Amino acid sequence: MQKERVFKKRHVLVPVLFAFMLIAWVIHFLKFPVGQEVYKTVKVNNLVTLYITQASAGAMTSFSYHYYLYDATKSEDDFMAHIDDQRAFMITSDSKATVTASNDHLYLRVRGDISSFDNGSYKVIVHLDASPY
Repeated sequence: MQKERVFKKRHVLVPVLFAFMLIAWVIHFLKFPVGQEVYKTVKVNNLVTLYITQASAGAMTSFSYHYYLYDATKSEDDFMAHIDDQRAFMITSDSKATVTASNDHLYLRVRGDISSFDNGSYKVIVHLDASPY
């Protein structure tokens, strides 16, 4: 009788698997802090301003540049206060990308990696000239 186990291995396995699934779920929905600061602003028209932010996720990562279209009637401080609610329409590694605004059109020339691009929600026509070199 003394050699009987109190818990069977298979009964311990279910709570351990549940705990791992819960930890994985929490980690999946965590937002890792990314420090962003305004790198450049370009007025596209009376309704829209382009904000370019320089983002860093830590000391071991290189900078990335996030491009946002935001309401031109609001200030830069308001943009930074609501940056977590905004979605960047382009993220690139090119710090020397050129931006020109003319006649409600936005012209972007990027020489580097573009990790995401989505023509923004504002009614601005975006012309992208991109090359990996």
